[in-house]
Amino acid sequence: MTTSPLEPEILHRESADAARPGSMEERFRALVSSVKDYAIFMLDPSGRIETWNAGAERTKGYTADEIVGQHMSRFYTPEDLERRLPATLLAQAEREGRVESEGWRVRKDGTRFWADVVITALVDDCGKLMGYAKVTRDLTERLRAQEEQLWLAHAEEAVRLRDEFLSIAAHELRTPLSAVQLQLQGLLERPEGLDPRIRSKVERACRSGERLVALVDTLMDVSRITTGSFNLAPSRFDLTVAVQEVVERFREHATRAGSTVTLRSDGVLDGRWDRLRIEQVITNLLTNALKYAAGTPVEITLSGTEHDVMVTVSDGGPGIPESAQERIFLRFERAAPMRNFGGLGLGLYVARQIVEAHGGEIQLDRLRPKGAHFVIRLPREQSPGSAG
Repeated sequence: MTTSPLEPEILHRESADAARPGSMEERFRALVSSVKDYAIFMLDPSGRIETWNAGAERTKGYTADEIVGQHMSRFYTPEDLERRLPATLLAQAEREGRVESEGWRVRKDGTRFWADVVITALVDDCGKLMGYAKVTRDLTERLRAQEEQLWLAHAEEAVRLRDEFLSIAAHELRTPLSAVQLQLQGLLERPEGLDPRIRSKVERACRSGERLVALVDTLMDVSRITTGSFNLAPSRFDLTVAVQEVVERFREHATRAGSTVTLRSDGVLDGRWDRLRIEQVITNLLTNALKYAAGTPVEITLSGTEHDVMVTVSDGGPGIPESAQERIFLRFERAAPMRNFGGLGLGLYVARQIVEAHGGEIQLDRLRPKGAHFVIRLPREQSPGSAG
């Protein structure tokens, strides 16, 4: 419990010059009456209100004319009245000198506020009870802040547990998936060949396995990013050659999607990057383009300056809704409904982490009216510490 800085015991101080105008006692009463941050008032021995200050009117909503003479139980909830809390607090204050409690109280308009209440028994020189001083402080905002902090802590713990589960699941799935892929590829490479119907089924199984392996690898990347163990292995290479190889790997995929993939480049664009990770970024963007903009042309444009290279991946699809443009680079966020397209919404998140780890940036070009257009800037040489 917190102790009110305005200890009400001083309310019953007596002053030898109390009768003179401007005396210490009168000034003190004026001070109490003008306080607005605390409800400070007197009760008679039965608990009825005798005085009322500005803070009490502000906190509880009653004017002095409305409330003086009423019992303090008016401020308590039906639940507290049922268990006779007002009488219990007064009895404890009389017995122990003071009592402090926190709980819900009720304003004139019926709304509730969380209050810290101090009730002090006032006695004369002979120890006879003259009444009580009551100080109430509205702590609703503090309670709300504490609840928000608690909710945030629970949410952060839930995210941590989710990430831990994904990490464990990804690692556990990677080895058996790789083994299955090797076995399926071994069947396709048998010299005696396979029955055409069986071969078709094995090929479909291989493609499904490849998608599963890619998903598991993505989950492992997310785990590395969240745990701070995501590192780069930079080497010097020509970005044009690397992107061209990715495009070639997607030729069959693009044909199935009814799209063409065109690469335009200024020529040799060399720099120091992690080649596998940069290829992963291009792969993620191409995968999205062929999934969400199937049947439309996809264009990749490479250009460079002395210090940077720019990569633009564009498609002719429906584009990304304005409402989703701020969150598409976040984890598990998607611009399209999951019921229409598969995936977990991690591709762009991982792509951004890779680009930013290189000291670059990836953005959505919002000026073009149709399609999705992603622009990547990569410095040719990483700044110290950018590799993570």
